[in-house]
Amino acid sequence: MRIIVTGGAGFIGSQVARALLDGGHRVLVLDDLSGGFEDNIPKEADFERRSVTDNLDSLFEQFKPGIVYHLAAYAAEGLSHHIPVFNYTNVLLGTANVLAAGYRAGITHFVFTSSIAVYGHAQDRSPFRESDACIPCDPYGVAKLACESHIRVFHDYYGRPPYTIFRPHNVFGPHQNPSDPYRNVVGIFMKKALAGEPLPIFGDGSQTRSFTYISGVARCLAEAPLVAEARNQVFNIGTDERMSVKDLAGHICRILGAREDLVFLPARQEVSHAHSDHSRLRNVFPQALAEFPTVVDGLAAMAAYLKSHPIPETTECPSGIEIFDRLPPSWAARFQRRPA
Repeated sequence: MRIIVTGGAGFIGSQVARALLDGGHRVLVLDDLSGGFEDNIPKEADFERRSVTDNLDSLFEQFKPGIVYHLAAYAAEGLSHHIPVFNYTNVLLGTANVLAAGYRAGITHFVFTSSIAVYGHAQDRSPFRESDACIPCDPYGVAKLACESHIRVFHDYYGRPPYTIFRPHNVFGPHQNPSDPYRNVVGIFMKKALAGEPLPIFGDGSQTRSFTYISGVARCLAEAPLVAEARNQVFNIGTDERMSVKDLAGHICRILGAREDLVFLPARQEVSHAHSDHSRLRNVFPQALAEFPTVVDGLAAMAAYLKSHPIPETTECPSGIEIFDRLPPSWAARFQRRPA
């Protein structure tokens, strides 16, 4: 099967591309390299440096994909408040563009990575279920939820392509960019710890997440078009293990042999506790779930990877700040230091 993976130079996309190649497929990676790295792309994959907002018809017509995995997005929930136009262009318009190009090329399945951000604030500490009302609290979550709705109504109107939507949360592992200062807390903490610098925590660190190692996530995504029960369905994807951000920092310092030096920054307006129910995922992808290690084991695997690979230069936001009001001071200082 010929498959296009958008965002295939990024973290999750490159891992999915690898899984698809191992399954015997031919893969074309589409990425503008604004947040990913060409070195992440598996050597056996074809590569086109394109934005998901470019005209893609000639590329799709030439490659003739049977399936499209759309993973490209600038996934910075907190920063999305300050770059709303870029956020909606990149996430929502990009998704509409890729889906339309895939439809015109006759694809037979569309796999989309949404986000736990679609749910917004939890009413209590109960895990989010796919049937819960979605009330996102940042523009990134708004855009992802709009993408889900667009994919569904597109299918309802045109009758194709069938789709599978995943809502991952706090995924980490090899190929995750540790040099992006605005997202990927595991990578940020590991880079700081390796450099002997304090680990920055917004608020008191009591906010909790279910940090999830990449292996099982990549396998579920890769298998989705082959699983009949996943057709036209939405899945939360991740682990059930809960951990506070402060405890995460402590584990990372111990794994890397670094002093536990934490610096507490003013709290951001963010979801305090974000966890998902995975009953639907367990029923449909039981074998893939066996590849979900514990958080600590996953952190050890990622730490070993980072120790054996060079840390890239700092990756800045591909957009200028559109609204500076309420921008966290540590982020505002970065933009003030950037050359005009």
